[in-house]
Amino acid sequence: MRLTTSLLAATALTFGLASASYAADLIIEEPEAPIGIVDVGDWNGAYIGASVGGAWGTQDGEYDDFWDYFDESYDLSGWLGGVQAGANFQMDSFVLGIEGDISWADISGDSSDISDDWVYTDVDWVGTLRARAGLAFDSILLYATAGVAFASVSQWVDDDWSGDTDTVTDTRFGWVAGVGAEALVTDNVSLKGEVLFHDLAATDTDFDNGVTYYDNSVSFTTFKVGVNFHF
Repeated sequence: MRLTTSLLAATALTFGLASASYAADLIIEEPEAPIGIVDVGDWNGAYIGASVGGAWGTQDGEYDDFWDYFDESYDLSGWLGGVQAGANFQMDSFVLGIEGDISWADISGDSSDISDDWVYTDVDWVGTLRARAGLAFDSILLYATAGVAFASVSQWVDDDWSGDTDTVTDTRFGWVAGVGAEALVTDNVSLKGEVLFHDLAATDTDFDNGVTYYDNSVSFTTFKVGVNFHF
């Protein structure tokens, strides 16, 4: 009887030790972070990048060729693509920065469907110098931005009364404001999307054929997507 009891106790002890040893050998692995967005974002430092997008806006003014004086306003649309560079300074989740960009553009429109006289506008290139302020949610940065805008604007007129044509190209200055979002996809590469409204200051434009375009103003909104490389 004692032998049987001893054998049962030894068997139970053996199974207990084996179970404990098996449990100790079990390794519970933490799931790996999904590939794509990095876990923690560090937005400090300088960056350069490139972007491309579309634009839509309005040309406004008062057309005067001595014989006629009337409103001459029409829509603009087109595309732009260029480069940008900037720097960020991060304090906890708050990010301050500055960015400059320059884009080659073809943002154009004309008044041919409004009057017999024809006015044509083309924004050849556009640049901005802006401050940025935003909140970082790890690898995601949401920001607002505002600053100075400048652009090369070409305008061509055809005076139906005289038949004369003329072109004026000048650099316009104004202001720009908008919002954007940026996401780090690696430690030093981010993707961005940005909407900016540009308002170039009104001016009076005198053409050599006797036409004056009063309060000649150009405004447009751009939507751009791009990539930045951080240092």
